[in-house]
Amino acid sequence: MRNTFLRVKGIIKQDNKYLLLKRWVDDRIPDPFVWEFIDAEVEHGQSPDDTVLGAIHELLSVEGRIEKIEYTWSSMLGDTQCVGIAYICSIAEADEENIVLPEEFGEYIWVTREEIPQYIENQYVLKDLEGKAL
Repeated sequence: MRNTFLRVKGIIKQDNKYLLLKRWVDDRIPDPFVWEFIDAEVEHGQSPDDTVLGAIHELLSVEGRIEKIEYTWSSMLGDTQCVGIAYICSIAEADEENIVLPEEFGEYIWVTREEIPQYIENQYVLKDLEGKAL
């Protein structure tokens, strides 16, 4: 049986900084939070663009804007394939102070491109970012 699903990643960029969210994953481990970009699965019938903009609004409580598609990716886990689109997005500078995160997110931080590997632990994401201008 073949299973394929589509994910989008919203990389919010303002000037030379990138927004990372600290999401709760499991309170049974020593550090139950992980840093990540905005990430969402595209539901059947929904467009990837609408999904990433909806995720920005849902997770940050502000409106986002798509600047460009930065890269795509594909990975296999058993018989399931994940295909993804990473977008560079922005929010209005005035909205930065209006960000309100859902309960499962502990905090957010703006980091430089060079600082991203200090926060993002997912090696697949870091490999995808290699050589990308962002």
